[in-house]
Amino acid sequence: MTDRLDPPTDAPDEASTVDETTIPVDEPIDEGPVGDTETEPSLLHRAGARIVRRPVAWWRRPWTDERIVRVSFTTLTLLITTYIMTNVVHLSILPGRDLVFDDTTPTGGDFGAHVWGPAYLRDHLLGGFRLNGWTMDWYAGFPAYRFYMVLPALAVVLVDLVLPYGVALKLVSVLGLITLPFSCWAFGRLASFKYPLPELFAFAGLSFALDESFSIYGGNLKSTMAGEFSFSISLSIAMLALGLLANGLRTGRYRVWTSVLLAAACVSHGVVLIAFLVPAAVVFCLIWIDRTRWRYAWTVGVTTILLSAWWVLPFLWDHEYHTDMKYGALTNWWEMYFPLTIPLDIIITTLAILGFLFSILRRDLNGSALGVLALVLVAGVYLGKDSIPGLGLLWNPRVLPGLYLVRYLLMMIGAYSLLALIWNAIRDRRANDEPSAVAATGLAVVPAVGVLVVLGFLFQELPGGGNTTLDDGTSVYSWGPFVATSTNADAQGDGWSSYNFRGYEGRGQYYTEYRQVVTTMEGLGDDPNHGCGRALWENSGDNGQYGTTMALMLLPFWTDGCIGSMEGLFFEASGTTPYHFLTAAAMSKQSSNPVRELRYTDNDASVGVRHLQDLGVRYAMVRTDEAKNEAAQQPELTLVAESAPWEIYEVANSDIVVGLDMQPVVVEERLGDGDGANDPRERLLEIGASWFQQPDEWVAMPAEGGPDSWQRIDVEPDLTRRLEEGDPNGPRVDIVVPAEPIEPVPLPAVTVSNVEMYEQSLEFDVDQIGVPVLVKVSYFPNWQADGAEGPWRIGPNMMVVVPTDTHVELSYGRSAADYLSILLTLFGIALCFCWRRQGDIVHAGPVPAGFGKPTDADAEDGEIDDELADGSTGRAPRDEWSTDRRTEVELVPSGAPDDSSAPVDDEPPLA
Repeated sequence: MTDRLDPPTDAPDEASTVDETTIPVDEPIDEGPVGDTETEPSLLHRAGARIVRRPVAWWRRPWTDERIVRVSFTTLTLLITTYIMTNVVHLSILPGRDLVFDDTTPTGGDFGAHVWGPAYLRDHLLGGFRLNGWTMDWYAGFPAYRFYMVLPALAVVLVDLVLPYGVALKLVSVLGLITLPFSCWAFGRLASFKYPLPELFAFAGLSFALDESFSIYGGNLKSTMAGEFSFSISLSIAMLALGLLANGLRTGRYRVWTSVLLAAACVSHGVVLIAFLVPAAVVFCLIWIDRTRWRYAWTVGVTTILLSAWWVLPFLWDHEYHTDMKYGALTNWWEMYFPLTIPLDIIITTLAILGFLFSILRRDLNGSALGVLALVLVAGVYLGKDSIPGLGLLWNPRVLPGLYLVRYLLMMIGAYSLLALIWNAIRDRRANDEPSAVAATGLAVVPAVGVLVVLGFLFQELPGGGNTTLDDGTSVYSWGPFVATSTNADAQGDGWSSYNFRGYEGRGQYYTEYRQVVTTMEGLGDDPNHGCGRALWENSGDNGQYGTTMALMLLPFWTDGCIGSMEGLFFEASGTTPYHFLTAAAMSKQSSNPVRELRYTDNDASVGVRHLQDLGVRYAMVRTDEAKNEAAQQPELTLVAESAPWEIYEVANSDIVVGLDMQPVVVEERLGDGDGANDPRERLLEIGASWFQQPDEWVAMPAEGGPDSWQRIDVEPDLTRRLEEGDPNGPRVDIVVPAEPIEPVPLPAVTVSNVEMYEQSLEFDVDQIGVPVLVKVSYFPNWQADGAEGPWRIGPNMMVVVPTDTHVELSYGRSAADYLSILLTLFGIALCFCWRRQGDIVHAGPVPAGFGKPTDADAEDGEIDDELADGSTGRAPRDEWSTDRRTEVELVPSGAPDDSSAPVDDEPPLA
């Protein structure tokens, strides 16, 4: 079986088709004593042999001077780039330098709230054999890991088996950064870029990872420390997967590994899937496409889609149930396309353009694919200003990380190609002649050192560098003749990682304050006079003293789910998110109001209390004097605890399950114009927000569905209160009103008792059936009712049921989309076995049909680790897709002299 990273190196697999011309002819065959029975090697023995034989074969190959130079430079490159990345994230074996292995709970930005996720996966989902499910911990309930990537969280859980939880989270979070230079190098090797371009790609990956021009788009050090570690993990996997794809398009190999890694990158971060991986894979396939490569492309593509279907399909299927934050496109095109200082942007962009041109002139398909990909991503940033039609899901700056990384890779192609051209001119050689290994290494040192100097200057870590005082008294960094400007501050990324990894515990007196308020809330939950419940805490910048303004999102983490936090990290993952932030604004002195275009009311507890009751919030936590004064005036709020600077109030009439006074109405049509007329998600937000903020205008609560006996109505926007783009306070979500009068249908009073709420279910009793009951838990189509009709979505993304029994149970189960996606992924796994059984696809030639005859460069391109010590590949293809039934490479007789004209694979093998 040849579709693997570790191809056979001695003989074909037992199921392989054997060609007699590939058998060594000068080795005696030892058949053993007559009558002896050969013992079948154990699986463990065969696995061990397979692992060992490749590095052994690699080591036994002749160590020529050129090979020593190449291997030395490769090793030094990977050591330097990896060491730098471990250093900036404070992962070190040196005493006093390491923070990753300190047993702390990481904090900082979104990072401090990511602490909740893997622990919930470990404690509540995996035990039920689920990688996603429901949680009551945030936003009155939301589907955990349905709209957020679970693979990095699963990695944290696995590392947590042997290391403390905080250490596991920190270690996994930096893996993408640490491995990115290696992945870029591996991409270059697998894609058969000539030495020393793969080594320079490692420095390109380093440049991208330490790029300080952006901090939330994803992939670099600052974005990772802001909480986007899943992005950097996905991007690192994606680069390795693209390398395998490029190799397979050239050789027909690695279908299974390519599919697996492409799928792993997809489910590690959805933005990498949409904004980088899909366009990159399409571009590479189109560049290489011909008849046999078309088969390779579609088999890998279909397998990748199937392997990732278990997460991607439900994500897309249920996208209308998540929240659009309405961030709005960025249109400062110049700053986005050229984010660095002018000299650096000129150098990098010029070299990248040269790299693209050199690739075209030299007919380098993979280099040309990188150039085309860069153009596609440039267009994607612009076209993404309108997001993805019908889906949303994409904020156009999120395309930029892929563009920046590809630009750095092209920069290295351009830099080396230009230096090689100059070298050949000096040596009076042909322009396209390849320098010797020693000369190529010397040329590669120039851009490599250039990257190190620039990064060292930005991070103010160059040997001999220091601060210099300018004439105006300003202290700036200088190194030799180079002096920074007054605006050129020390790079922040390494400081961010230090801040994060010292953890909540490193916040001194503020950690003590934080622990006290958490302990106070835990005590309220344990007190039978108060009990567990949801808490809404005031949104204040002063919360950042705990390490992040999101610190109190961890209330359910610290209290084992007893005290839920209305606010959570995964804003988009719940349809209740807008209603929470409307409530937080009313209960806060000055809220961040992150969901755009809502009609916020700030610091008005009379409004906030009504919202708290509608959302079933038991505790309100306020810290500023202004918010405290507002809360003290509300009769529905009772002060139950204090933990300086916090005051904690209990909210009256905020039961989770209550009877309704009036029969709900079902809203069918959204009349008129506006976003709600075209976007189902916007329509539901308009209806829910209109009732939530103007309940007096509604005789009955509006629902999305219900029994046939409920009145059906249409709604239309109130044009007198419309605020559009260009209005001083616009745009804002439309207020909608019933298009026809609602006929009130009073309901008899119903008594609800014995309410028990669990993480993925709840149950209660009623004293009569047939009377609608409001359940203040976020709606999602996976909810199923036993003993009641429904549930249906109603009001601010809550649920309503009509009991058919006095005991009602609601449970979060799997939908048809879930079962379908699981079956598709199982089929994808079966395809992997099928492809391994079939083996490699044999292309008609090393380049696409019609591209022309293979050039010398094509003939010299060595596959990574294809050769044995004797220079052979040791494999016989078994899945031939060619009219020319041939073996790709024949084994030479054992002990045959080396062919000095054959290329030498100079780099260490991939493990």
